[in-house]
Amino acid sequence: MPFNLKKNTINEFHKEVIRKYEKRPFLYFVDDEPISYAEYGQKVTELRKKLVSLGLKKADSVVLLGPASPNWAISFMSVMSAGFVVVPIMEDFPDNDINHIIEDSNCVAAILAPSYVEKNRLSSLSDKILLSMDDFAVLNELTLHHDESSLTPFTDHCAYLTLEADDQGCYATEPEDVAELLYTSGTTGFSKAVMLTHNNLVTNLYEGTDLIDECFDENAILMSLLPLAHSFGSTSAFLSTMYKGPRICFLKRKPTPEYLQTVFKKVKPTILGGVPLIFEKIFQKKIVPVIESKKFLKKAIQFSPLLRKGFYKVAGKSVMNYFGGHIKCIIIGGANFSEQVETFMRDAKIPYLLGYGLSETSPLLTFSTLKESRFGSVGKAVRNTKIRITHRDASGIGDIEVTGPQVMKGYYGKEDETAEVFSSDGWFKTGDRGILDDDGFLYIKGRSKNVIIGSSGENIYPEVIEILLSSTLLIEESIVFLEDQQLKALVYPDQDLFFSQYAGDSQNSQFQKDMDDLIKDINRKLPLSSRLTKFEIQKTPFEKTPTRKIKRGLYISDY
Repeated sequence: MPFNLKKNTINEFHKEVIRKYEKRPFLYFVDDEPISYAEYGQKVTELRKKLVSLGLKKADSVVLLGPASPNWAISFMSVMSAGFVVVPIMEDFPDNDINHIIEDSNCVAAILAPSYVEKNRLSSLSDKILLSMDDFAVLNELTLHHDESSLTPFTDHCAYLTLEADDQGCYATEPEDVAELLYTSGTTGFSKAVMLTHNNLVTNLYEGTDLIDECFDENAILMSLLPLAHSFGSTSAFLSTMYKGPRICFLKRKPTPEYLQTVFKKVKPTILGGVPLIFEKIFQKKIVPVIESKKFLKKAIQFSPLLRKGFYKVAGKSVMNYFGGHIKCIIIGGANFSEQVETFMRDAKIPYLLGYGLSETSPLLTFSTLKESRFGSVGKAVRNTKIRITHRDASGIGDIEVTGPQVMKGYYGKEDETAEVFSSDGWFKTGDRGILDDDGFLYIKGRSKNVIIGSSGENIYPEVIEILLSSTLLIEESIVFLEDQQLKALVYPDQDLFFSQYAGDSQNSQFQKDMDDLIKDINRKLPLSSRLTKFEIQKTPFEKTPTRKIKRGLYISDY
């Protein structure tokens, strides 16, 4: 049940977490000993006081830029609980985008990995107070000057300039104050900044984990494979799980299948969180090759549900062992999930849950439970949240609109763009299309702006085709779009297979034949209007957002 807080602010939430779990182990790197919740609380207080001593005032914005780590988590909580506005930035963003965010957010300070300073990579840092994320040491000498010219949309009056922090390094904060400025990982142009209030975050962080309470006890260990600077990582994988008092383990370097296998064996996590791509790749690398190597098995899986379930159940034990053997649930969100992989996880009895949300909604809108879920669905609306489907087509699929306490205050400095994403009666337009069943389960079909209108006026969802393509051994990833009134796939081959069997030559006759056969096989699974007529090879990996979505605007004309 949600905490009974005096008011819905991050600091009140933080204090209750420390009070409830102070003696439990909390944050740690693989191979290190965890610090306790009490030690974490002390580090948060120390950092808040340091920021105040450097001259930061209520509602000043502070950038976080660095890898997921205990110190990233400490920084995140310190900034918000002090009454400042946190601005997390994805490490994967190009330097040009990072400079844009630093300048656009009007930040006065940054807590960052020292490498950004040592290499002089970011020109926008020259007039900011800089602290090392390694040890919170101050990296430069700078004096802040606050006056009316420094007002931002977070502070539309000058009264905050006279406020004093208390002896814990906290300014008085209200639920409707902005807590986080989150730059969306859009697929076109510069990111927009989402303003999330304390109330947005606190009301949303209870959702999800309350529905899987059976997965949390004093021995629970979360390993999140999500970036912390993304809303799913910071809210759902940090704040929401912190509410239940588990240990949270961080990787020391970027994950590879080999490194992850070693880590899972050491850590033995009970809860995993990640984007669909991670689990789809595990299926592709561990299960698909076995199926493809045996014609009888391949046909049996296609035509005999009983034999398929039997094979998947056996294979599932191997996958559970790969994860360390102690998994109670796997939380998946951030993108569409392959039906083939979901079928495997369901048949294999791997405990998984799907959720849905956006940066603009803090993020969680829907979630499932281990006892109540439906194949292909991202679950039901979470507490105090309503979903409606507008502009439906003949099949009932339409635009997903929502209302609830988690919906953002607006886009920072962009009143017109904020107005565009709200209906006349105040519902938020998600930009996704989907359908609700009679019991309230939501099924996502694709992004509204990705929908292709067929020659007869029918809606074609390219994501459906792309998932089928990427579920094959030969294709790593793909995008589908309309070109000269024909459906075309731009595909990036699986590099191991491409070079081992075809010498990396896309003109290889056997490669061309295998691709033709693959497209024919995919088309047999699609309605006539959604069938591919041509393909082209992408020679380099697609550029992606932090949640591994391809930046379509870079590859599709007039997107």
